Amino acid sequence: MDNETFNEVRVEDYIWIIYIFLAIFALVSNHYEKEYLKKHEKKDENIFRTINTEIFIVTFIIYIYFAYINFKHIKRLNRNSSLKEIILANAGLVAALLFLIGGGISLAISVIGDDEDDFFLNFF
Repeated sequence: MDNETFNEVRVEDYIWIIYIFLAIFALVSNHYEKEYLKKHEKKDENIFRTINTEIFIVTFIIYIYFAYINFKHIKRLNRNSSLKEIILANAGLVAALLFLIGGGISLAISVIGDDEDDFFLNFF
């Protein structure tokens, strides 16, 4: 394994640790969302929406990283690369870009909110 690949795997270790914290924050967010559904207090709604938005921001950044890494894998291909390597590298980039697009949409929805009256005011 070359040094660059080793460093990528080390970064992925940190990303998995970040995902553990994101899961904990998602559970906390769910707690506040349940409280909001029971009591309809704006404070609880603001807390769970803020946590959700922050989770989407962090995951979006992670998706950007994975898209970048997959792009670098394509750039590292050379004339001697097999068809299988080329297909897998391109498929990895497409998958990473789809996650990035999905993450961007989720982030936009989180920022805009789901209040129908505010949707058009915030969007335009």
